[in-house]
This record gives sequence, C-alpha cells and structure tokens, in this order.
Amino acid sequence: MMKYQNIDPQTIDPDKIQVSQIDAGKMVFLQKRMSKAIWKPAPGRKLAFMVKHESDLLGLIFLASPVINMSARDNILNLSKDKSEKGKQLRNVADLSVCVSSQPFGWRWNGGKLMAMIATTLGDFWEQRYNDKLSHVVTTSLWGKGAQYNKVYKFIGYTKGYGHEHIPEEKYKDMLKWMKDNNIEIPSCSFGAGSNAKMRRISAYRKASGDMSVNLKHKKIRGIYIHEAIDPLQRNAVIHKWYEKWGYPRFTRKVNEIPPYNNGLTNTIIDDTQEGIEKFL
Repeated sequence: MMKYQNIDPQTIDPDKIQVSQIDAGKMVFLQKRMSKAIWKPAPGRKLAFMVKHESDLLGLIFLASPVINMSARDNILNLSKDKSEKGKQLRNVADLSVCVSSQPFGWRWNGGKLMAMIATTLGDFWEQRYNDKLSHVVTTSLWGKGAQYNKVYKFIGYTKGYGHEHIPEEKYKDMLKWMKDNNIEIPSCSFGAGSNAKMRRISAYRKASGDMSVNLKHKKIRGIYIHEAIDPLQRNAVIHKWYEKWGYPRFTRKVNEIPPYNNGLTNTIIDDTQEGIEKFL
C-alpha cells in the first residue's frame, strides 16, 4: 500500500528510493493533491514518474516537450535561429514541468532537490520512449528565483512572463469551438508540428477573432534553470549525493521542529481518503 499524505520519515535509506513511470492521468490526479501550482499536461511529449521510499510516495516528476522559444535557454545551448532546425535540436531537451515532493518530507529532507536531481537521470526512459538522447533538462521556478533549484541546477535568467496558465480551461474550449464553427484551421498538437500547441492555438484564435482580451502574458516572472542530463547508470549515485549533501543535513537541522504544513497544499483541506487513493492507483 502506497502512502502520499503526511509523509514524515525519521530515517531514509538512499538504496530504497525507487523511480517508477506512471501514466499522465495518475500524475494529474496526484499533482492536484500534492501541489498548489496550477498545472495540466500540454500536448506533446510527456513522461510521468513517482519517486517512492518503500511504501511512501516521496514526490512526482514530469518531463515534457520544451517550449519553442526561451531566449536564455536558446542562448546558452546555442540553438539555431531557424525554427525548423531549432525544433530538431530541442528533441534532446526536456522541460521539467512538475517537480514536487510530498510533505512534510519535502520540507524536512529537502525533497524538492531530490526530485530535481533525479529528473536529470531519466534519459533512459526518454530514449526508450522517443528514440532521442536526452542532453539537458530545463525548468522554471514558480516565481522569481526558486530555492528548490538553487545550487542544484544552473540559473540562467528569467522568463518574460508569457504562458497560458491564467486562461481558464472553459475559455480555452470556447476558443477552439469558435475556430471550429468558423472554419478556422486549428494548429495541430501532433509531434513535430511545433512546441506548446495550446499557446499556438490561443495565438491563432486571437489573430482570427480579433479578440484582444485574450493574451499570452501572465506577468509572472520566473527563474530559468538548466542541467545537463546525467547517465542513468548514475541514478543511485545521484540519490546518494542528495542524501549526503542535502537530505540528511537538512533533516538533522529540522528533526525537532514542527513542520509548517502536513501536505503540499498549504491552508487547503484534502478530503480524499487513503483508501480512495489506493483504489485509483
């Protein structure tokens, strides 16, 4: 039986930390219960994982297709200015779009850094699924610079505040319906058609409808972080490095403190029963 709530281990054996792949539906279900971040998987490449220590769910990792334009990333990776060529180069890059730990484990053991570090070692899953080598993992903080990635990933700059998270799902569906009803071509979400189909579709709607109330600027400036992919054979060594540098030292400092929350949703009541979670999973 797996637990996902109130994870507060007093001892951790790095050799008992395991990664397993799950489907996107389970990721959506768990992410909503473990994180206050609003998230939904976009069309494109997607790989979901959960990280466990024996029966305890320590956290979630989600790798996805990278956004097509991110100047700080493009500059540091020296990506082509040609959109088609850049698209080919980005086949070897993954966005870490979910990196969340269960609580209070995450607070007491620096669990977010564990998820971020493990994410860099998942190239074996990426290559097996998509037949492409994974060269880099890129992620953004929720707001400004993020302590979770500090000293683990390389900070390379800030986003410009563009995205679609501020647009309600119902509004997005209405846009697609309007385009369909008016015989407007809806941009494809199939792989190879371009990164982030949702943003391309919103842009197409805005251009065709003239609806200037819709925009892709949410004004949330986020820190951008990057890390080279690490040989999957080094995954256990990476976990041990986390334990020795970040996990156990943090635990020794926090072991006698009362955690500020007992799940990932601060000030939110989760009414799902453990039994109900087990039936779903």
